[in-house]
Parts: sequence; C-alpha cells; structure tokens
Amino acid sequence: MRTHTCGDLNSGHVDQQVRLCGWVKNIRVLSETLVFVHLRDAYGSLQLLAEHSRMPQFAEHKRVLEQLNPDTLVDVSGTIVRRPENMTNDAEKTGQIELLVDRIKVLNHAEPLPFSPYIKSKLPNEEVRLAHRYLDLRRPELQYNIRLRSKTTSAIRQFMDDNGFVDIETPML
Repeated sequence: MRTHTCGDLNSGHVDQQVRLCGWVKNIRVLSETLVFVHLRDAYGSLQLLAEHSRMPQFAEHKRVLEQLNPDTLVDVSGTIVRRPENMTNDAEKTGQIELLVDRIKVLNHAEPLPFSPYIKSKLPNEEVRLAHRYLDLRRPELQYNIRLRSKTTSAIRQFMDDNGFVDIETPML
C-alpha cells in the first residue's frame, strides 16, 4: 500500500514519487489556493502541500482536505519537494521537505476528538485523559515509553531464549 513511512523520508528523496498512509495531525488552510496538512505515522511526520498552481484537481482535493479531522486516516501520494529556504523547520527530521499531493483518499474518517493528545499545553486533567485512555496513549511521550518497553521485553526474552530458558505463562485464577 505505501512506499515509505514518514520517518523514512529526507532531502535525498526530492523529486521521487511516494505513497504514504498516516493520520492527520492538523490542517492549515492558508488561502483559497494553498492548504498544508501535517501527516504522522508511527515512524515520523511530514508536511503535505496542496497548491492550486501545482495540482490539476485542486478544488476537489481542497474539499476533501477541509473536511478532515485530526486523526483521520488517509492514503496520499505525490512528489517529494524541497521546502523554500525561508520555510524550513530544522527542529523536525523532515523539515527540509514536503509532499506535493497528487492524490488523497480518506481511509477512515475520525470524529472530532474530545482533546488533542499532541498539544502538551492543552492537555485536560488526568480524569478526562483516563476516560479517553485510547487518546492519551497517542501522546509522543507515552508512545516512546510503550515502544521502549516492547524493545526491552523483546531483548530480555531473546537473551533468555538464547540461553536455554523456557518462557512459561501461567493463567491467573
């Protein structure tokens, strides 16, 4: 389905056609002719660019983009282009590039979220976060912890297996 992940891409991919799948992080409609979408997946994020002068079916794509909510799952393809020099973002791995969108398809539309797990300064209190734990677990800090725990557990199990130990789970009664 996809050719790359968001985290795979860098300035070495400029002028290449790619296909990505990911979740919409945010949308910025700057004018009638320019829309930016921040796309993320489990491996990184990338800015998408929809520009009237460089997109044959811009009006149709703009309608789709304007209806996206954060965490909507999309399949998008296009060409990697270099960002203008005064618009690069050195804080991000993909801050030198963006994807000029040729095609976008909504795979699963998300309803508006009770809160955004990506804006640390706007997080609700712990009670609300626990009520919506599925959202809270999407926070970058928690994602890092989940992946670190998975890798640690995997390394321990591999070490134990390599040294002849048998991994046994007993049911809790």
